[in-house]
Amino acid sequence: MVHACHRSHTSGLPRLPPGLLGRAVRGGWFSNPYAGFSEDDLLVSLRRTRLRNRPGTRLLYSNFGGGLLGHVLARAAGGTGSDYPALLAERVTGPLGLTDTDCDPNRPQATGHWHDRPRPALLMPGLTAAGAVRSSARDLLRVLTALLDPETAPGPALRTALTEVQRPRLSVPRTGSRLCLIWNLRPRPGGALLHHSGGTRGFTAFAGFLPGSGTGLVALTNTAPTPLAPFVQSAYGALRELDATPSATVWTARV
Repeated sequence: MVHACHRSHTSGLPRLPPGLLGRAVRGGWFSNPYAGFSEDDLLVSLRRTRLRNRPGTRLLYSNFGGGLLGHVLARAAGGTGSDYPALLAERVTGPLGLTDTDCDPNRPQATGHWHDRPRPALLMPGLTAAGAVRSSARDLLRVLTALLDPETAPGPALRTALTEVQRPRLSVPRTGSRLCLIWNLRPRPGGALLHHSGGTRGFTAFAGFLPGSGTGLVALTNTAPTPLAPFVQSAYGALRELDATPSATVWTARV
């Protein structure tokens, strides 16, 4: 239940851990808002947290839940919360051959921008699983290729995981959409469209795929999200247009 609720954003946890926002405003809001929030701070915040609703009953997007899930998974595997990057490499990125994907803020990477100003590398020591993973268009396309055909993945565990993350878990009120494990699913006449997008203080990313037509698209930009999310909306529209492609295709766009 912990896994499904956190990954479907129905855990009842608030968007951010108690105390993080105040600390960021005092010490890094305009540069690196998560940098001063450690794994110990995460556990202290958890003890102070009151659930907004009973788990599994209401959709509420939560970076707190995503970060806590990574901590719990690492501990369940016999380590500590800080072992999440190693667990990710062992169980997911390594077997899938994702050589550009890890949680290392010191590896060579693009420079992000916010309000036309360059940003330092994002640091998230206490919420690593919520948004500290770095990747490339090439690696994300490999992930979409595996999602389009889970049977090609190495090992039964990964094949099961790639299938299960696409299974709808709940309906999103007033939208007609459904939520899988992290992936948003929108029904279409030719089959489901699954997508997810996100942003930090320096980057915006979109990934989506259509299992029915074997089509996927990744779009990345090194600028922070802007109001109304025109970059994400354009990427989503491009994916819908690619749905008419008669043969299996995986596309990427970088701006």
